[in-house]
Amino acid sequence: MSKEKKSNITIKIFSLVIAIILWSYVMNEVNPKITKEFRNIDVVFSNMEDLERSGIELMSPKEVKVNVKVEGRRSEVLKLRDTDIIARVDLSGYSEGTKKVPIYIDVPSKVDIVDYTPKEISFRFEKIISKEKPVVLKTIGKLEPGYSLGDGEVKPQSVILKGPKSWVNSVREVVAVVDITGKTKDINATVPIKLLDDDGNDVGKVEKDPNVVDVFIPMYRSKKIPIEIQLDGSIPDEYENSKLIVSPNAVDVKGDDTILNSLSSIKTEQINVYKLIENGTVETKLLLPEGVELVEPDQKIVVSLKLNDPEVDTEEKDDDKNIITEENVDRRFDYNFSEINVKNLGGELVIDTSNSTNSVTVVLNGPKDYLNSIGKEVLSPEIDLRGLDVGTHEVKLIIKDIRKIKVSDIIPDKVKVSLKREKKE
Repeated sequence: MSKEKKSNITIKIFSLVIAIILWSYVMNEVNPKITKEFRNIDVVFSNMEDLERSGIELMSPKEVKVNVKVEGRRSEVLKLRDTDIIARVDLSGYSEGTKKVPIYIDVPSKVDIVDYTPKEISFRFEKIISKEKPVVLKTIGKLEPGYSLGDGEVKPQSVILKGPKSWVNSVREVVAVVDITGKTKDINATVPIKLLDDDGNDVGKVEKDPNVVDVFIPMYRSKKIPIEIQLDGSIPDEYENSKLIVSPNAVDVKGDDTILNSLSSIKTEQINVYKLIENGTVETKLLLPEGVELVEPDQKIVVSLKLNDPEVDTEEKDDDKNIITEENVDRRFDYNFSEINVKNLGGELVIDTSNSTNSVTVVLNGPKDYLNSIGKEVLSPEIDLRGLDVGTHEVKLIIKDIRKIKVSDIIPDKVKVSLKREKKE
């Protein structure tokens, strides 16, 4: 081989070595390996439909993010985007309870995963259940004077609830709410169903079937009718100066206009005279005509026999003053809930007026002229809610003491108050 050919081969080999060295330099120095962390990569939940088929609901978490650190050539790493990194969990095959589920990471082939956190997530799964609950009819607002409501009807009377077990079990009450403000005729309405928890808050994520119900509430005219006492037997002569007192002396009744207009009084049941004399007071019932009902069905009717001592001068002096004792009479004062003063209501609590006593009647006994001269505001009725929490409570109505006046009766004797937590914005 000639020297010239040998020289060419040597030059070519030398050039190749130089090229390899330069390539290695470029690859290792100009485009070196680097690492980079990608934060808050969204984790994809796969096979959710498998949970649905199994009657299982994913409760939490509803969203998961992961931090991923990768390594590769600078050029490859720098062109990598968040969307090129796939993080996923496979939710198939899991049952009710809290389960740890691994996270899988996929990255492009030209980069490698160095590390990622977290590597697994605790998911809480719950079984989907169904439950039937009755619908409770509630009214809000105020009727026009002289009107009252009959017993309402709801169709259907119950609904089917469906959802995660804890949500369905948190539903305390299913209600249909009707606004009665200004109504004077029978109410026919289709109203949506509300699901309420123990605090009176909406449970909105539970499915319900149906979503609405049909409501019928009859409307009646109401009227105050005096009570007429009926005695079984005659009062003995020695009690001829005694006085019969019925409390209250009149009641609010509802019914058909024609029947109400024909009523001048409502009689009590026959009251045994000797039982009345023996006990002093007797609780009795009223003989209501057909088609007539009490506006307050639980109202108590009490008849008393006030005995006069013949040896005592009817013109007794009041204390040390030369004032003749007047004839005592009963007088009723009616209060709605807004007229009752509320004391010591907890800071985060509010009163659910739709589920509390609507009205209270206070019967006073005292001198006729004096009773006729005062207004109901002087009684200052109040309730004390100290120490009461969420729920329904019965509390005593407190009436301010007034000289010469006696509280004969309070109807109802206790006020129902429903307390719930105030919603925060």
